[in-house]
Amino acid sequence: MAVKEKKVELIELFYDLIYVFAISRMTLMVEEPEGGILTVDMFLLYIISSMVIIQAWLYMTTYVNRYATWRWYEYVFLVINMAAAVLMSTTLTVGHVEGGTAFIISMMIMISCVGALYAIQLYVEKQDTAAARHSLGIILVILGIYAVSLCISLAGYKEESLFVNIAAVVLGMMMPLIKHGDYDLKIISLPHLMERLELLTIITFGEGIVGITGFFEVSKLSIASPMVFMILIFMFGSYVAQVHYICNHHQIKKVSAITVSHYFIIIAINMVTVALLYFESDEANHLFTAGLMIVSILVFYLSLHSTSLLNSPEFKPTWKEFALSMLLIAAGAAIVFGFMESPYGFLIGSLVAAGGNFYLFWHKYSSNRCVNVIHTVGP
Repeated sequence: MAVKEKKVELIELFYDLIYVFAISRMTLMVEEPEGGILTVDMFLLYIISSMVIIQAWLYMTTYVNRYATWRWYEYVFLVINMAAAVLMSTTLTVGHVEGGTAFIISMMIMISCVGALYAIQLYVEKQDTAAARHSLGIILVILGIYAVSLCISLAGYKEESLFVNIAAVVLGMMMPLIKHGDYDLKIISLPHLMERLELLTIITFGEGIVGITGFFEVSKLSIASPMVFMILIFMFGSYVAQVHYICNHHQIKKVSAITVSHYFIIIAINMVTVALLYFESDEANHLFTAGLMIVSILVFYLSLHSTSLLNSPEFKPTWKEFALSMLLIAAGAAIVFGFMESPYGFLIGSLVAAGGNFYLFWHKYSSNRCVNVIHTVGP
């Protein structure tokens, strides 16, 4: 059965940059610790805000993946969506009360753009419309929740509307997993979707590199500088080995679990960057910073392992590999917490966790590739 191929257009790359800008603004919410730690309110607001941005990106990306042929009206709705995304990203950093109404309106505009595009597909009926009908149903539910939130906000109950917004975000992430549509999976172009997810993740890693440039100021250069850099490099290498090489992009399969895993991959990358910024700060609590780093690395690698649903047959996942991966993170945590008085304990432990896992993923790919080459050229 042929897999649907689709080229990533230049307008899509431009679109991705808008959302990476929004994601990069999220670190402004958490880069200054309160009382030496990231408070529960700060953390929850950061997580929800990050989920909002990734979710808004996925709404349009999913439509483009399934239906876009780049007619004039698709460009129009995409541009409107992008403008609303810029507005939405600014509201997230001014406070959920002050920017609440503007946030709701911007989200409604973005979601309405995608809903309108699905409605057009139902009208023209040039491709399978079952997926459009399924997605439009989800969008109308989420749009209805935001409409209720807008009414509550305009009535003056801005704090209460925040909880309705959170419900919309959580349902928007969960409904594709629990509301299974009966449509032809051939309409999904997995190669295109994986390329888009990879691009967004790689650019997020780039934002992480930008975030640690303070370690490379001439007056601050030390042995810590390359160690900090290598933590992100090892994580990046692990992602590339697993998602780009070990996963099989040319198959027909439901992709909800893969897209959800990328929520946590992107959030984890940003939280590692925040932990590194806290490591440099004299105001941050060292114990909290160590815990934030280890938990972020753990979430990153758990999410990365979840993408093994797409592994090529020759790279079948095993419990032994997973156990080794978790053991390396545990060893890194032991070093981080065991040498709390030394700043290098934090960095060495993080390197053990990230570097060890990079070795596991890359060794799995390279060793199986060598075996396949031998079988191909052998007698």
